[in-house]
Amino acid sequence: MSRTLSMAQSGWAQARDLVRRGRRTEGLARLTSLLALSDLPADIAAEAHRLAADLLIDRERYGAARRHLKAAAGLEPACARTYYLAGLASERDPAGDDRRAAARFRKAAGLEPTNPTYRAAFGRAAARAGFVKAGTHELVAAAGLAAGDLGVLRLVVSGLLEAGRPSAARRVLVKAKFLRPTCAVVAGMWNRVRFETARLSQRSHRGAQEARAATDGRPLLPFVRIVRGDDGYRRDVVSLPRPHLTRLRATRG
Repeated sequence: MSRTLSMAQSGWAQARDLVRRGRRTEGLARLTSLLALSDLPADIAAEAHRLAADLLIDRERYGAARRHLKAAAGLEPACARTYYLAGLASERDPAGDDRRAAARFRKAAGLEPTNPTYRAAFGRAAARAGFVKAGTHELVAAAGLAAGDLGVLRLVVSGLLEAGRPSAARRVLVKAKFLRPTCAVVAGMWNRVRFETARLSQRSHRGAQEARAATDGRPLLPFVRIVRGDDGYRRDVVSLPRPHLTRLRATRG
């Protein structure tokens, strides 16, 4: 075994151990030193780049994370996790782009179509990018693959609610409640879906009332009177509050 390979394996093991023990800053520094080695084996380098990117995403250093992921993709172009992390880096970046995130997640899901996390992430990003039908399909499919995984279930439910599909979220949770009838997390998501359904129903009802008011010729806003002038054109007249002089005099008296 060459000295370089021995140093690489030792450094990689140390970095992973530091991260596993929660010493993430030290782990990132160890990874930086490891990646500076010449003749670093490609498999170790790719894993080190992905782990460094994961740590950098948590620290909100999205540009640096993307650089590591670009290097990892060059070393292992068929690794789904690389594209999943790239999607997270775009999704969480305030200056990121939903379409770009969706494209990265789609690549990851295409490489591992049975991974529910990748498919749920793609579905939510697609819905955010405006592809609501495709996003809903992916989210429901991910729920079917999740087998009760609460992390995936949270992602699916939040994605369906963001897409304005509370009925689909409710159907997903009906199955989850059957599998986990006493789970407090599932119960909390169920209550959230009920609240969102009621909120959307109320908003729809209020919109219908306002539409009827408009067709009936009634005021659309409080304190605004709609009148028609002598020339036949509509005039919107604001009704200003008047002082209660009569009541004021009576009070003084």
